[in-house]
Parts: sequence; structure tokens; C-alpha cells
Amino acid sequence: DSRNVCEKSLFVPLVGEFQDGHKYVPGAVESGASVVLINHSEYEKNPSVYDDLCRNKGVLIICVENTLHGLQDAAEKYVSKFPNLTKISVTGSSGKTTTKELLVSVFVSKFGDDVVYTKGNFNSETGLPLSVFNIRENHKFGIFEMGMNRKGEIAELASVLYPQYGIITNVGTAHIGILGTRQAIAEEKKQIFKFFNSKAFGYIPSDDDFADFLAESKGNIKKVSQDFISDVKFSGLEGTSFKYKGENINFSLCGKYNLKNALSVISLAEDLGLTPAQIKTGLETVKTIFGRNQIVKKDFTFILDCYNANPDSMKASVEFCSEVECAGKKVFVLADMLELGDESEKAHKEIAEIVEKSSADYVIFFGEEMSKA
Repeated sequence: DSRNVCEKSLFVPLVGEFQDGHKYVPGAVESGASVVLINHSEYEKNPSVYDDLCRNKGVLIICVENTLHGLQDAAEKYVSKFPNLTKISVTGSSGKTTTKELLVSVFVSKFGDDVVYTKGNFNSETGLPLSVFNIRENHKFGIFEMGMNRKGEIAELASVLYPQYGIITNVGTAHIGILGTRQAIAEEKKQIFKFFNSKAFGYIPSDDDFADFLAESKGNIKKVSQDFISDVKFSGLEGTSFKYKGENINFSLCGKYNLKNALSVISLAEDLGLTPAQIKTGLETVKTIFGRNQIVKKDFTFILDCYNANPDSMKASVEFCSEVECAGKKVFVLADMLELGDESEKAHKEIAEIVEKSSADYVIFFGEEMSKA
């Protein structure tokens, strides 16, 4: 983002569907960028512009075939400067940001500022490379989220990070309009393990339809179940309590789906030497982020679980809200789910059928796709 350029920085102009970042290069240089990556084709179109920047501004211009790949290659090289960093990655059709936040809470409660991690949801082909440039010498653990909206993206991100530990939260139907089938989505998510060696560890939910397929990967792949916890009690909006190796844990996030995410986090943290007490602290102090399992209590109680919904996450949210007991009325507000392609009409109708059987008193369907349900 050219608006964030500071002195002695590297500026990478990206070419998108509607914008070409090359037009912001002069402004970035004025703001202090000292090195700029540009596409070779752009230089061939405007050589005098870039030659002048070199001569008159002392800027180093580096030509590459593709600035996005150049950014990723630079990020990969940067990560390799920190061989002692333990690198942890998270992907999945839904729940990956929440799972990343759980990992961060657990590891920060023990290691504090020695943990570097994805801020917000900077998990894309550009977001992950930008995130890894925050790694510094003092960091012992790096926790990074990997998202995707096209075939091959997870493999690209894995080639930047080379994670040693990886969690796949689930294989759902998010982006099915792009990839076509859940099998194709599973194949894409599986790429998080692509660069694993015999010392690497992967974690997948044992009850996922594609658990066996995902487990056919390099490294030590663990199918995570609920077997190692006991006395599980779901308390609606108050979260979930359970016992883990002598610790009574009051997990603040609500819903069965969040407990499943926590189980993978517990397994990973345990393998990295954290004690049950340390894991308990992290799980009990985790904070939700906007739009994901966010509960706002005022005159009314609002449950905001609306970030980039897909059929699996919406079904889980509807079922959870249907189970929650309340003294007043329940109002569900459901908006369109995007990137579902030919599956869209069917998916929206299935949600409508679930809502019809729910405990909602009123339902508002919002959007063109929902109107067909």
C-alpha cells in the first residue's frame, strides 16, 4: 500500500483486476521508498520513467517477471534468515482465524513477545508474505494463517513459510464455486503439508470426511479427537468447560465447532512442550475478533458471526443459536454466501430449511441469493 510507505522501504506494486500498482511508484518514491520491484513488461513500456527515478532519486529498480511472485520469493528468502524460528501454520474452510487466535493466546501467555503472528486475517498470497516480514531475531515461534481463493495458492504460501507444524481445521464448501468440488478443496488444503519432513507435525479433525485423505501426507499427521478431554459441558453463550489432564478449563468461546478447533491447538501445544496449566491460561484468556463468534451484550444480546460466511460456518452458527436459551425473542439475520458458483442456490435453500426447523422467532434473509431460498 503506497500510503504506508516509509523511509528506506521496499515498495512492491501489484497488478490486480481493477488496479495496477505501478502507477503509484512515483508517489511511493516521494514517500521514501528506496527499492522498487517492477514487472519487466512495465519497464519496457515506460523505461524513461524508471531510468529517471534511478538517476534523479537514487532509487534501486529491480525488474522481475511478476511482482507478486517476486514479493513471495523475497519473503521466502527473508524467512530463511531465521532457522531457529518454529513455524506454525493454519488453514481450513472455516475457523482458521479463530484457531490462529487460539494458538496466539496459548503461546503468548507463555512466551510473550517472543511470538510473531498474522495480524487480523492477513492470510492471502500477499498477506502472508507481508506478515512474515515482521519476524525478528528475538522471535521463537511464528504463527501464520493461510487462506486461499484459487488453486495453487496454499502451495505458494507453504513455499514461503516452510512450516514445521500445521493445522487443517476442516474441509468444507467455502470457495467451492472456484474449485468445483470438496475433493478439490481438500487437495488444496492438503498442500499446507507439502514441504513437511519426517520431523514435522500436522493436525486434522478425526471426524472430517477427508481425514484419511489428508493424513496421507509427509510428516507426522495426527487425527485429533475428543478422547483426551472429559467432563465436557456446553454452556451456551458462556462458552464450554472441560477437564484436560487434571486442569478444569473454562473455554470462553462458545459452540461445538470452537471446541473442535481448541482440540487441535491443545495437541499442537502439547507436542511443543507446553504444560496443561499453560494451555489452560491461553484458552481461558483468548479474545474474539470482530465478526467471528463475537457476543455483544447491551439492551439486546447480539451474536455476530458474519465474516465471509460459507454453508458450513452458517449451518454451525444457526444450529448453535437455535440451541441457545433466552428469555426474549430470537431474530436471525442471514445474508448471502458468496463464491459458491453452481452450488449457490442449493446451499442457500439448505440453510433456509435448517432455519425453518430452528428456534428463531423471526428471520430476515438479506441479499439476492438468500431471496431465492
